[in-house]
Amino acid sequence: MSGFRLGILATLTYFAIIAVATFYFFQLREAPSDIRGVLRLLFPVQLVAVIVCLAVIARSIGWRAAGFGKISWSGMIWFLPGWAVLGFMALGITEAAAAGNLRDWNATGLALLVLTTLLIAIGEEVTFRGILLRGALTRLSVPSAMLFSTVAFGLFHFVNGLAGQNAAETSQQVIFAVLAGFFLAPIALRVGNLWPLIIWHWLWNMGLILGQSAGVFHPFVLIGIAIQAVVSIWLWAALIRTLRLR
Repeated sequence: MSGFRLGILATLTYFAIIAVATFYFFQLREAPSDIRGVLRLLFPVQLVAVIVCLAVIARSIGWRAAGFGKISWSGMIWFLPGWAVLGFMALGITEAAAAGNLRDWNATGLALLVLTTLLIAIGEEVTFRGILLRGALTRLSVPSAMLFSTVAFGLFHFVNGLAGQNAAETSQQVIFAVLAGFFLAPIALRVGNLWPLIIWHWLWNMGLILGQSAGVFHPFVLIGIAIQAVVSIWLWAALIRTLRLR
């Protein structure tokens, strides 16, 4: 099986696991009433999905070919706006915690938050910026492969609608996922290793959940994401220009 077909099959399998479990837990059973309940349900589902992804890499692709090569630290420069965004989020969350706005999060809840969001980050980055993007590169040009993985990442987030989320909220998440995929795809290629993306994605997910729980959203977050998007346009152009010069 070609790398491209394997990438599509692995992505569809990942989507199916998440979609079926989400439909079962949130539509066929009584949905949890708080975020900790959601995390408790998602943990085993995400664990299974991640194990499947890692098994595909170990048996059929190989770690380097799936995006776990040598890190290009110079490539991390393109990622600086994204890390600055996390810094501003951390500042707002720290201030909220100091004001006592996160008292509802006990040790068990925090452990679920840390572990479940880590599994989500690993699963999504390995699937979309690893298996699928690298597989697409065996058949498509660099910009086409990046666009393919970006669109797929956005469409994947329609699965959130199965959790009972309204159409407007789901559409907003899909749009943001496309934006995130737009800047993460070229960074994955330029950095050469998925771990920086996994860690960023993990911290971003935790920041969003804690920020929403505390009722804070730092205004510089939107500005930072916009700056990262502009930097990513530059990076897309640089990658396309490099390709044309070969």
